[in-house]
This record gives sequence, structure tokens and C-alpha cells, in this order.
Amino acid sequence: MMLGALILMSGLFSAPSDQSDVLWQPQAATVPTDITQAETAYQQHPNELRLAAELLSKYLREARVEQGHYYLNQANEFITKVGANHRQRDWLIAVADTLQYQHDFAQARTILNRVLEQSPRDAQAQLMLARIALTLNETDNAKQHCTDLMGSAALGVVSTCLLEVQGRAGNLQSAYTRLKQLHEQQPMQAQSAIAHWRLQILTEQALLLDDFQAAQRWTAAMPTPLNVVDKKRRLDSYLWDTDTQVPAALMLDCQQTPVDSITIRLAWAEKRNQQGHCWQDYARERMQLRVMRGEKLHSADIAYYFTYVEPDAEQAIYWAQQNIEVAQEPFDYRLLSAAKALQPHQESAP
Repeated sequence: MMLGALILMSGLFSAPSDQSDVLWQPQAATVPTDITQAETAYQQHPNELRLAAELLSKYLREARVEQGHYYLNQANEFITKVGANHRQRDWLIAVADTLQYQHDFAQARTILNRVLEQSPRDAQAQLMLARIALTLNETDNAKQHCTDLMGSAALGVVSTCLLEVQGRAGNLQSAYTRLKQLHEQQPMQAQSAIAHWRLQILTEQALLLDDFQAAQRWTAAMPTPLNVVDKKRRLDSYLWDTDTQVPAALMLDCQQTPVDSITIRLAWAEKRNQQGHCWQDYARERMQLRVMRGEKLHSADIAYYFTYVEPDAEQAIYWAQQNIEVAQEPFDYRLLSAAKALQPHQESAP
């Protein structure tokens, strides 16, 4: 249960979507085998909420890496079909995870609090609530959820949670130093998921401290294959370092179609490296489509594109502000600041 929460914490938080933004999406060309199996299992036992939870989690897994909304639509429709007014713990956790992915934090919190009403020591629910609080820049609230883990989670987990909050609360350098020490004291082999979570926090803190080489080392130590969030941070560790280029080994073949958050970073790397244009062309097509559709889901991607790849102050600021309305993490504020910096300085009146 606890390790599952750590993996959930690495999930990509993206901008919300109301139902008007759940756009047309062609059916997935190839349905993963485990989803087909999970669908069959649920159809055979429609009253088994454990099976429903497994299927919903798989839909959300695919939603996190797809280009459009097919699996996200599937997840939302499935929740409507099954209903959220159940008490089964795994189903409630899966529903809350789907809600927080779409930044419907109020509903996600309601669901998670129902889990805690049944089991006050549920570590996964507490960790998810701490993550939501951090996304909303509610550091006191996040600290309380970390503290509530005492007695239900390992000391290393509680300490890691608290040090992440401390870093967000204005004590970044101190938290980073202590988290490095904690990481060195905890053997990765014994608690690989916990070590991975700690590496993710160390990477974020190193980037915020502009220690890009350290961030590169932290991401290099992560288990492979990297998930989407880790790939983003690894690319950022090179892109934000003005003294280096993105290594060729991180540049994907142009025939691939990664998620937009990776595509836009590859486009910026390609532009900076002055080598080719395929990623810039593909990113332009993707962003033009999303702007045309007025798509608010993952608005940080659009803001990033118009800030770094094809600078456009008006577009960058608009989309960065759309993003900051629902996500107030350090990188969200950094993106908004970078977008605003594109504005030409107004000359003072004589």
C-alpha cells in the first residue's frame, strides 16, 4: 500500500478539464493486453469493486502517457458507470487518483477523507493528500498530512515527506542537504520505490537551486525506463543549463510520438542544438491543434512551448496563467515568471 502511494506521487499533474474540454478523440489503435484482460474480468464480475479499481487504474495509467483523451474519457465514463458512492478502499483510491490527475482537488480530497474515515492510518491516502496540498502551495496542510503518517509509515517515508514540505516552505537549501544525507543512509535495494520517490524530490530541489549537474546525476540514478515526469526533469536539467547541450542519447528518433510534455522539450533541445527541425515541426502541429481546440488539459505544456520553443509573450502568459489557477508548485511559478519575462520592457514616460 505504501509503495503504491509513492509511485502515485510521481504522477503527472496537469491542468483541469471541465466536460466541455473533453474533446473528440479517436479510439486507441491498440488496446494494451492487460486492459483487455481487466475489462473482461470486470465484465464477468461487475460487482467486484477490486476489479473495477484495477481497471480504472489501468485507464489512468494510459491517460498519463497518451496524446489525447481517449483513456481519460474511458476513466471518467467508468467512474460514472460504477459510481463513487462506495466504501471499497481500492476503488476510492483509484477514483481520487483520477480526480487529482484532472486537478479536481476538492472532490479528490472528499474521496480520500472518506478513506481516512474508515482507516485513519491509511498511508497512501495521507500521502496523496500531502501531494495535493503541495500542488496548491498549502505547506502547513501538507506538513500535517506528513505528520499524520507517524506510526503508519516507515520513519524514512515520514522524514522524506516532511523534507519535501520544508523545501517548499522556504528552507530549500537546508531541506536539500538533509534529504541528501537521508538518501545516502537508506540503501536503495531495500526500498526501491521509496528511493525513487526521494530521487524525484532531490531532482526537483536541485533544479530549483540551479544545481543542474546534480539534477542530472539524480535522474541518472533513477530506475529505468524513466516515467514521463522523470524524463521531463532529466531534459530540463540540461535545457536550463546554458553551459551544456542535451546529449544525443536523450534525443528520440523522429518517428516516435511521445507525449506533448516530452515533445516540446525535444523541440527546444533541437532548436538549441541547431540540429534538425522534425521535433519543432511536430511540436508546432500539436500546439496549434490544442490552441485551436481551446484545450485546457495540460496547459503548462502550451505555456512551455510559447515560452521556450516559439516565444510568444501573449500566448505564453495566457496559458501560464491558466495553469497557475490550478497548480501552484515551484515549477508552475517559474514558468509564469519566464513567460512574463518575454514581455518587452516599457520605457518610462518622459
